[in-house]
Amino acid sequence: MSSKLRLGLAGARFGEKHATAFSQVDGVILAAIADPEESRRQALVDKYKFERAFDTYDEMLEYGELDTVVICLPTALHERSVSAAFDAGLHVLCEKPPAVSESELSKIVSAAGFCGKTYMWARQQRFSPAIATAREIIERGEIGEAYRAESSSQWAWWPFDDDNWRGNRENGGGALLDIGIHMIDSVWYPMGCPDPVEAMASRHSLFLDRRVPDRDEVAEDSVYGMLRFKNGSSMSFSTTFFGHVEGEKEPWGSPSNLGMQIFGTSGSLDLAKGHRVVAHQPEVVSTPYADIPSDESDWFLAQAQEFIDAIREEREPLNDGKQGLTLMRMLDALALSAKEKHAVSIKATRSLDDLFGGL
Repeated sequence: MSSKLRLGLAGARFGEKHATAFSQVDGVILAAIADPEESRRQALVDKYKFERAFDTYDEMLEYGELDTVVICLPTALHERSVSAAFDAGLHVLCEKPPAVSESELSKIVSAAGFCGKTYMWARQQRFSPAIATAREIIERGEIGEAYRAESSSQWAWWPFDDDNWRGNRENGGGALLDIGIHMIDSVWYPMGCPDPVEAMASRHSLFLDRRVPDRDEVAEDSVYGMLRFKNGSSMSFSTTFFGHVEGEKEPWGSPSNLGMQIFGTSGSLDLAKGHRVVAHQPEVVSTPYADIPSDESDWFLAQAQEFIDAIREEREPLNDGKQGLTLMRMLDALALSAKEKHAVSIKATRSLDDLFGGL
């Protein structure tokens, strides 16, 4: 492997966060960028000195002088885009959600294994002090047995244009895939990624049908669910695009409320505040375990470094394919439960090693 890795970036809008991060990683050359909007694409060329710029992702792959690619395209394009990158012999970091469904992600993970390339799905929040440190605290048993988690994210209003893909279920939009994945993984990952066994959810589309051009393809604008795990723990979550809530305005343009808590037998963690809480009547002691807020750019940088390290060390990255498959399995089960209006069982993830004993 060359001492330098030549990187291509697909999607300039959200991709700028990745460009900022990878521009700081030693041994990475920002070789190419693809985006159909010339002004947005050229702005990143000027700022980060990309060597080449292309209108389309396919043109960038045909360029042929890349080692790896970062994909920041709409969710419905992830499976095709990642597969095309593997066909071109590239390592891949792909934005979340990793795919529209478990079946799509299964194709991606299998292809990564067959072609011997590193595949990592992006979730920079795992590298934040609040979540990364929470995982360490739980691993050390400092709050006892983590048996319960709750998470929620409510936006005051829909901050996007009416034709934005996030409102269209066929394009991978909706509150579950777009935001619910964050609410689930933010507590599932610190709990040690326990195996899910059952899901139950309800969803509503009460506002987006007035905003999306094709009402037959409108996605849900709120979802509420619960997951039960094999080790006996459980979690509940909720998320909505139209919450009528107060809160600080986020970069994407809407006020929001965020809550994330994990409860253990000898304490709890409030991940939104970065606090550890221990209650012994008549006192409650709350102490900080992480600085809140922390700089999101640091999370992206740590994620970029992990991806490059995994390539160079020829190992699985922190956000690996098996965890991604389990996460997508949970999302699929929650969507099915909401559709059929009853709880749904979740089968365990099985790898080729599980099936054939690693022979």
